[in-house]
Amino acid sequence: MNKTYYIGHFLKDFNDGGQSRNKAFRDYFVKQNAIIPLIYSKNPIIRLGYLLNFLKVILFSKNNKFFIHQGTLLVLFPIPVLKINFIREFIFRRLQYLSNHNEVTIEVNDLPYEQSKDLELPVDEIYKVFQDKLYTLRNTKYVFASHEMGKYVNSNFNLSYDVIINGSNIVEDFSKEFSLNECFLSNQTKYIYAGGLNKGRQIESLISTFYNREEILILIGEWGDWLKDYNLSKNIFYLGKFEEKYAQYLSSKCDIGIIPYDDNRFYYNICYPTKASFYITAGIPFLSTPLLELKNVFDPLEMVFFVAYNDWKVFMDNFDKTSLSAVKEKIQAENYKFCWDELLENYFKNNN
Repeated sequence: MNKTYYIGHFLKDFNDGGQSRNKAFRDYFVKQNAIIPLIYSKNPIIRLGYLLNFLKVILFSKNNKFFIHQGTLLVLFPIPVLKINFIREFIFRRLQYLSNHNEVTIEVNDLPYEQSKDLELPVDEIYKVFQDKLYTLRNTKYVFASHEMGKYVNSNFNLSYDVIINGSNIVEDFSKEFSLNECFLSNQTKYIYAGGLNKGRQIESLISTFYNREEILILIGEWGDWLKDYNLSKNIFYLGKFEEKYAQYLSSKCDIGIIPYDDNRFYYNICYPTKASFYITAGIPFLSTPLLELKNVFDPLEMVFFVAYNDWKVFMDNFDKTSLSAVKEKIQAENYKFCWDELLENYFKNNN
């Protein structure tokens, strides 16, 4: 192989799990001196130039390696473009040509069609068309962000695939730079939810579960401005959004992270939430609903708590905070396995 190309995008203004994943891969490929074509610009003319350059690369490349994010293909070729039949066919013929003459790996972080259906988002059938064509490319490798997601897609398309779960980074110390909010100084058990705070994302139910309890609930993340006018009890704190490294530092000052996703929904069971590794690398266990992917990964390690959501109050009523020291010792011994450096080095060491 002559050259290595990394086809990915990273939007600095977003701090969601997908962008954290993209940034980790990008940082890895920068260290490997990969060729990284520019992909995204807010200026449509510049963006068109990036697209034409990408098409030139895939039209003439031979005997090179390509690592391509599925999500980046949707940035290059937005849904309105994919709906045009002859353009869509042209795109996938070029991708098949690329796989026939190069070593191509496609990274899959989400399944947009299944995700939209299960999370009650607007469903566009073109996502299914896109996924069906993408997963039937011949001579192509795939990397999924969870084991259950890989199994699900493989059951329909019989792929050659690997798994790299969502990782995080070892927590940094910001104690000399920032003072902590008073809620972090409480002797009560401190629970933290770090992530998107959109309405309808179990946030209202979470607030209701913790309302007027002794335990502290801390909410940090994007899209939570509506909480400023919400009737929060004195034990519940909305602190706003923070840069990822500092959000992880704040999480490390709590006792237990929270993953409240509805375990009756298919998509939540096959995805690996970035929050899981984020909390573990912060040095704290998390309380989660019994999601299939997370149980498969963490049950053998005995360092997180899986409880049906309806039983969370019972869990909190009976929780012995003194047991945390033993759990955190296990986490300290194992959390390196959930760091991006470890996950990516292990994968690429075995696939080069």
